[in-house]
Amino acid sequence: MVDRELLVSWLNDAYAMEHAMIPVLENHAKDAGDDAEARSRMELHVEQTRRHAELVEGCLERLGSSTSALKKGTASVLGTLQSVATGMFRDEAIKNALSDYATEHFEIAAYRALAEAARQAGEADIEEVCEEIRRDEEEMASWLEERIPTIVRQVAAERRT
Repeated sequence: MVDRELLVSWLNDAYAMEHAMIPVLENHAKDAGDDAEARSRMELHVEQTRRHAELVEGCLERLGSSTSALKKGTASVLGTLQSVATGMFRDEAIKNALSDYATEHFEIAAYRALAEAARQAGEADIEEVCEEIRRDEEEMASWLEERIPTIVRQVAAERRT
């Protein structure tokens, strides 16, 4: 049985994770350049990520808690560093896609675990929020999975020119 204190701690981790991803996704949307579909999809996911953070914050409030400033601050610094990590490479697009794909799967696993923890804690509303967020992350992971071969072809073509 998961107690409320552990659930609060994990929700704070998720809140920090969502905030850390915002500058990364914003940078990746800018990096999409002339690829309007990719830029639009990344911008949509930035908005989803902001909404996810708000939803998780609401879950914390329902539990009588608040967000951890330390976790959010640390995650924001790491997110900002990650957002510029690939900028100097010619194959930046594929590096971004691979990083985003891996991150989406981490988030899927995190929200699957959070949904189970909420269920065990008797918090059905929080369980549903976590499932909703997980579904958004799965949609983004699927989109990235479909796009990776296209990005590889684009990067290879750019290197030949």
